[in-house]
Amino acid sequence: MPLRFARVTMSHTVHQFAGKTAIVTGINREIGAAIALMFVRAGCNVSATYHGESERVQPILDMARDLPGALTVTDCDLRDINVHEQLVQRTVARYGALDMYIANSGVTVFGPFVDMTTADFDSVFDLNLKGTFFGAQAAARQMLRQGQPGRIVFSSSVTGITAMPGASVYGTSKAALRHLAAILGVELGRNGITVNAVAIGATLNDRNLADNPNYATLWGHLSPVGRVGTPDDVAQAVRFLCSDSAQLVNGQTLTIDGGWTHMSPLSIGDRS
Repeated sequence: MPLRFARVTMSHTVHQFAGKTAIVTGINREIGAAIALMFVRAGCNVSATYHGESERVQPILDMARDLPGALTVTDCDLRDINVHEQLVQRTVARYGALDMYIANSGVTVFGPFVDMTTADFDSVFDLNLKGTFFGAQAAARQMLRQGQPGRIVFSSSVTGITAMPGASVYGTSKAALRHLAAILGVELGRNGITVNAVAIGATLNDRNLADNPNYATLWGHLSPVGRVGTPDDVAQAVRFLCSDSAQLVNGQTLTIDGGWTHMSPLSIGDRS
């Protein structure tokens, strides 16, 4: 008997997110904003969070205003574990369900291992790992109550794959997220909930440009594909992991770095 394949049409690809609901954390930064706007553009209802920097949120709301979906934003300190259940319940009360949870919020601390402090450690792990863990837990509980398939995606990093000097705290938190995605994918998969992570490589954003105005040129030289990553590159990877096309992708980490981790050069001379 010949194998039968599902027929995927362009219309299905475009409209599969219409009417669905996603939580996206950390939209006051470029990657979170790109993910949220990608879903709103696809007709999705998005409940997004930020913490502080409210001036960065209004332009995102303005961009979303004429798009097919809907965007609401809430100022949340995701280090507080009580906030996560409240966020999920507010989202469900407004939109009726929760289909996707994108744990994008995070904080970056780099520096020599011998100089890292308890405050540095707590700052990173309280948001990157604890915040993601309990956010995913609240989302999974809601998805289980609904009895419908769901998608959970974590923002990890290439520093959780490749050992980079100065990333002892940050890289360890991101490595933990990769393994958490694997464990939760195994635990929740039979309930129709897939859990994956994106390992984000060098990406053009305001913070990186402030550190190095030549960031795009430098990382374009270091990347096997010849260019630096953009927030939209990450958003498109998240879209895939949440799509019908990724139904069998579960417990995985999708690396978005143009192949950089295969060599991991930190300077032009490292490439040879």
